[in-house]
Amino acid sequence: MRKIVLVDDEKWILESLKGTVDWNGLGFEIVGEARNGVEALARIGELLPDAAFVDIRMPGMNGLELIRRLEEADAGVLCVVASGYAEFEYAKEALRHGAVDYCLKPFSGEDMKDVLDRLGKRIERQKQALAAELLALLQEWEPPSREAVCRLLERLRFRWDDGEGAFVVVVRGGDFAGWLGANVQNMVAIRFGSVKTAYLMNGADRETFLRQIGQYSGQAAGIGIGPVFFDPTRLRERIEEAEIASFRAFAPGDGVIGTVEALQPDGLDAELLGLLGEGVGRGDMRLMREAFVLAESRFRSGRYDIRHARRLYEAVMAMRYGAEEEAGEPLVCGIDELAARFGDVYGMIASLKSAVMNDFRGEREEDREESVGEETLARIVKHIRDHFREPLSIQDLARQFHLHPNYLSQLFKKELNINFTKYLADIRMEYACHLLRTTSLSVGEIAERSGYGDYFYFARAFKRHTGKTPSEYRSRAGN
Repeated sequence: MRKIVLVDDEKWILESLKGTVDWNGLGFEIVGEARNGVEALARIGELLPDAAFVDIRMPGMNGLELIRRLEEADAGVLCVVASGYAEFEYAKEALRHGAVDYCLKPFSGEDMKDVLDRLGKRIERQKQALAAELLALLQEWEPPSREAVCRLLERLRFRWDDGEGAFVVVVRGGDFAGWLGANVQNMVAIRFGSVKTAYLMNGADRETFLRQIGQYSGQAAGIGIGPVFFDPTRLRERIEEAEIASFRAFAPGDGVIGTVEALQPDGLDAELLGLLGEGVGRGDMRLMREAFVLAESRFRSGRYDIRHARRLYEAVMAMRYGAEEEAGEPLVCGIDELAARFGDVYGMIASLKSAVMNDFRGEREEDREESVGEETLARIVKHIRDHFREPLSIQDLARQFHLHPNYLSQLFKKELNINFTKYLADIRMEYACHLLRTTSLSVGEIAERSGYGDYFYFARAFKRHTGKTPSEYRSRAGN
């Protein structure tokens, strides 16, 4: 719900304005009123509305002065001027000083609906721009200043409270904002992926939220709840932790709601790694079966989560393909891709088990593929360049082109002198750089168009690839 303050010295005008349209039905909530500019300035500072409807002529501080003061303070409040025909020249002056629209007295329901439609779109564009600015700030080389983070949060209509702190809830997919809006007052939504939103809320509300979350019956793919924290400069870390917790349905696979407190250290234990390494090295199916049974037990007990699933996947893939990974490139492009590829961790383990067992039996099949060569590789490369925005894996390509994954991996290294994952990442980054140089799209939009569903994962990968953050790269490119 977008918050509105009404400012007019005539009580009957305020009542007329409130009764002209169904504000709530149009997505707005009138949170306060003021009878003059001085009172309005104080109320706006207290309530942090998204917008204000301001009368031109008022005693004390008139509407024009109020709009100027709000613009000078960079308050982020969008002002709509309410005026009569006789004051239309004042309305035009108000537009020059920062007002975004006007409505004429007496108020017409249809005209007001048009004004509110334009205002709602303007508010959403402003929030998206501010959220993008906040995400970029959180991803800079140097930790952001407390003042800079709090200032952006306030412009997003969230007031940081040092005594209460805050907590983060990450939601993947589903319609969650309406449910949250009915239960939480001080909240900001930060979209950081194609289907991922982080909700920042007051720390004092966490216990109530934990009790109420059980009533949620929506269709979210996952909900992760972080702890209360008191340093706003750690917001990125808190979002990433809550995101991990939101994948509880994938691993360990026992519900869509997870809490950060339930997460364990993210390393695979030595016993499991030892069984995997010895089983692959010796081609011993019995040892591999033991390794996968042990892995399943770790997930079912809640000791492992999606971070461990990714480490397990990468460990097995590296052992299968003998990957050196000199550049430090992961074998999958983030936990989103892993979750998209498999229904849950047990489906992933079954797939790994099947692939490894086929490896032990498939050497002759692999030998028969030695004649495939350059023509097939050229078709594969073209397919990657045509579909790099989509989730791609060497296993998917091997199935599509009727090759053994081991052979395809070796073909990339032999003919292109690069492993598949690095090749795919280079294409995605090349495209991201092009968009940063030539468009005004937000970094989040560029991440999605380049094949990454997570802003923070993309930003880290981009920094590793270019040595710069996306914002730095764009700035130095002069865009």
